[in-house]
Amino acid sequence: MKSSIYVFVICGLFFAAVGVFYGFYTDFSEMVGFPALLLVGAMALMIGVYLWLTDRRVGRQPQDNEHAEISDADADYGFFSPWSWWPIACAGAAAVAFYGIAMGWWIFPFGAVLGLVALVGLAYEHDRGDHAH
Repeated sequence: MKSSIYVFVICGLFFAAVGVFYGFYTDFSEMVGFPALLLVGAMALMIGVYLWLTDRRVGRQPQDNEHAEISDADADYGFFSPWSWWPIACAGAAAVAFYGIAMGWWIFPFGAVLGLVALVGLAYEHDRGDHAH
C-alpha cells in the first residue's frame, strides 16, 4: 500500500503544480483547464491521504511484504450464485431505465418497475425454489 500512497501523492502534487503553471501560462483567462487540473490534483491527494490513514490504522498489508504469497491477500468476497439469472435482469432493467432517460421519459417508469422486480428477485432468490435455506 505504500507504493500506492506515493503514486497518488506524487500525482496530486504534479497535477497541482501543472495547474498553477497552466494558470500563469494562460494569464488565468481560460477558466476550464486551470480549475480542472487543480481538482484532479486535489482528488489524487485525497486518495493518497485516505490510503495513508488506512495504512496507518490497519498496519502491514500482504502487498507490502516481499515474501508474501498471492493467497495471503485473498479475502472473503461473499456468497454469489453462479447459476443466477437475476443480475442479467437487473442489467436489462437498468438499460431500459437509462434508455428512457436518454430517449423519452415515458420509458423510464417501465425500467424502474423492471428494476424493482429484478432487485427483489435477486435479494430473495435463496428463500424459495431449489436453493431455499
